[in-house]
Amino acid sequence: MLFCGTCGIMVRTEAKTCPKCSSILTPAYIPGAAKEHSTPARKPLGSAARGLLIGCMVLSFVAVAAAVTLHVVTRPAHSVYLLPDGNLMAYVNFTPMHLMNMDAGGFNQVPEYQRLMNESGMGGERSIENIAVSANVDGSSLEDMAIIVTGAVDQQRISDGLKQQGPQAETYRGKTIFSNRVENRTLRYCVLDTKMLAVTMSPAAESMHAIIDKSAGSGSAPYLFKSYYSEVPFASEAWAIVHVPSFAVPDSPGGVNLDFLKNSVTILSARYLGSLSLRGEFIAENQADAANISKAAEGFLAIGKLAGSQQQADPDVTAIVNSIEVKQNGNHVVVSAAIPPEVIRKAAQKR
Repeated sequence: MLFCGTCGIMVRTEAKTCPKCSSILTPAYIPGAAKEHSTPARKPLGSAARGLLIGCMVLSFVAVAAAVTLHVVTRPAHSVYLLPDGNLMAYVNFTPMHLMNMDAGGFNQVPEYQRLMNESGMGGERSIENIAVSANVDGSSLEDMAIIVTGAVDQQRISDGLKQQGPQAETYRGKTIFSNRVENRTLRYCVLDTKMLAVTMSPAAESMHAIIDKSAGSGSAPYLFKSYYSEVPFASEAWAIVHVPSFAVPDSPGGVNLDFLKNSVTILSARYLGSLSLRGEFIAENQADAANISKAAEGFLAIGKLAGSQQQADPDVTAIVNSIEVKQNGNHVVVSAAIPPEVIRKAAQKR
C-alpha cells in the first residue's frame, strides 16, 4: 500500500507515481495491530482439495437422484390413490409384461374382459398400463367393487358404445357417469381423463362419486393402502391386500375351524428378480393365531410334497414346491416361493 502526500490518499498500485496527480508515492505506514487484523491472502486450493470438493458434490448429486428415483419407483400408480375403501384391494402393473412379451392373452377369451376392451377402445392388453381394484366382500358375496384401468382410453368410442346400449347417464363434478343393469347388478362407467377409466359395481353411486372426488383432489388414499402398503416388497409388479373381517370366515370344506383368520390381514405380492418371487404375508391378531396359520401352511406344504413323492411329478412343479418356505416372526407369518425363469419361458411358449 502506497501514500500520495499531494492528494492525501492511499493507493494500491505497483507504479511509483500517483494515478491522479503523478506525484511520487511513498510507502504507507500500517500499525502493527492493523497488520495483525489484516486478512491474509487466500491460498489457491491444491489438487487434492479440489478433487475432494468435486467428489463431495458428485456424491451429493447422486444421493439426491437416488432418493428421488426410489420415491418414484416405490410409489404405485395414481389410480391406487383414487380407489374407495374396501376390505380388499389389488394392483397389477402390466408394463414389464409388455417388455417381456408376456401379455395376458388368455384374458381375450373372457367375455367381460373383451367387452370392456371393445367399449373402451383400448385396443388390447398392450395398451393397458395398470389395473387397480378395491372391493367389499362379506365372505359370501361381492357387495361393492371398483376398478380403475389406466391406458389409452378412447373417450368418444366408449361414450358411443355405452349410448348404443341405452344406459342412464348423470353428471357429477363435470364428469359423465353411465350406468346400466347387467345380471341384476348396476355397473357404472366414467372416463376420468385421457388415460383412466373407472368402473364400479354397487347398488348406489357413492363409490363412483368418491373416485371422482379424489381425482379432483379431495379425499384420501384407501385405509388398507395407507396402513399396509409399506409391507409390500420393493419392486412388486402385482400385489393384493386383504382384510378378513371377523364375520367372514366360514369353515373349510373339510370342516377345519378357520377362526384364527378372523381380523387378519393378508398381503400377497409378485415381483421378478431373475425368477418370479411369490410372497404371502399373514398378519394375525396375536402370536397364537399366527402359530395356527403357520401350522396350517406347513401342513398343506407337507401334503403337497407327499402327494408329489407318491407319483411321477413334473420336475418343474417339484422345484417350485421345494422352494416354498414358511417363516413366523411374532404375529407375522410369511410364505414364499420362487418360480424359475425356465418355467416362465415354457409357460410363455405354450400360449
